[in-house]
Amino acid sequence: MNFSKYIRFTHLGIIWRRFALFLITMFAVIGLQHFIVEPSFSASSSLSNAIASSSLITKNNSDRLIAQDSNVDSPSLRTYDSLSEEEKALFNKIILFASIFGLVVYVFTSYCLMKIADKLEIPNSWLAWIPIAQIWVMVRAAGKPGWWLILFFIPLVNFVIGLIVFFSIPTSLNKSSLYGLLLFVPILGVFLYFGLLAFT
Repeated sequence: MNFSKYIRFTHLGIIWRRFALFLITMFAVIGLQHFIVEPSFSASSSLSNAIASSSLITKNNSDRLIAQDSNVDSPSLRTYDSLSEEEKALFNKIILFASIFGLVVYVFTSYCLMKIADKLEIPNSWLAWIPIAQIWVMVRAAGKPGWWLILFFIPLVNFVIGLIVFFSIPTSLNKSSLYGLLLFVPILGVFLYFGLLAFT
């Protein structure tokens, strides 16, 4: 039986890309769910213990309540060595997950940005893999002059310029600028934004 008349091979690339995006988002959601659902220690009990041990309420001559620290010698910040074994294990899990998730986001966005630059015929699209040069590729993909890269290093201005760039990249690809709203979706927004722009 010939299935080629039912499933066109030209659409398999799109199906494969969407399936890959689905797997990446599922990996992110499942990984975060593991750390959110099964914490090693209770934050509420440690918070109540900290409040109980760190302050005493006393009354002075003018009938005002004053909070005094009962452990003046103890530092407010704890070092890694002062953590219990459970807290160290949780800390190591969080750092490992954040590192892996950050690496996945970096590789995915760099690859997608390179594909976007190839679509727009921006020279040196491989610069999407270099951290600072990646911003230049985004600025050029948005159709803005390359010197806008400097504006990303000015506090508060970089936020506004970043929004302009992220909302301008879809219009350069003849898509709606509303694609920029995908960046505000928690966790999955970066994957959706760059994935849809690069692969559709």
